[in-house]
Amino acid sequence: MIANLVKKDFLLVKKSIVGFLGISILVPLLAIILMRNTAQIQGIGMFIFLYMVILMELSFMQAVATEEEKSQKATALLCAAPYPRKSYVIAKYICYLISYGVCVAVYSIIAAVYPRLDFLNIAEALVGFLVGTILYGVYTPVAIKYGITKARLVFTAAILLMSLGPILTIKVFRSDITLILSFMQNTSGTLVPIILGIAGVGIFLISMIVSIRIFAKKEL
Repeated sequence: MIANLVKKDFLLVKKSIVGFLGISILVPLLAIILMRNTAQIQGIGMFIFLYMVILMELSFMQAVATEEEKSQKATALLCAAPYPRKSYVIAKYICYLISYGVCVAVYSIIAAVYPRLDFLNIAEALVGFLVGTILYGVYTPVAIKYGITKARLVFTAAILLMSLGPILTIKVFRSDITLILSFMQNTSGTLVPIILGIAGVGIFLISMIVSIRIFAKKEL
């Protein structure tokens, strides 16, 4: 049942799937082109991956929400029978996990083809999951409760974060940025991945529960 709802979301945006994959491929390729210096490319894999996850997730969320808003009666019919409202929301969060997995796979393939781009370690992959989950975890309840128009504020804030985040990080930490990157690349055997994993899963589950409760009370 949930599998059919997941399939439904991907079918809604099937014409854009190639574009989503193109975005996830284009981000690391642009970084490689713009940063020709090997020293510049090495160590920034986590930031490149973050851009991939954010762009991919935001594009997918916006596309699905836009298509659903065009046919609100279809959502009401789906939830009337035989699909419970809870399954409808859970399917959306499963779509997020699938999209995240695609980003990991695409990044890994590009890193394998282009040796100067480092592979992600567990901590870096979990940072991407945590950041993506925070964005998705805020966007989805807002979109369900208030509609896509107000949810676009989250989209706008994420774009600003993507644009200004790296610059602000460098200005705030300055010389410490190298230490931070080095720390993230050597944390696979510490408690950091466990903490990141628990935080990511916790936010994911809390957001899903909140979304389920909001959608259960929503008039369709």
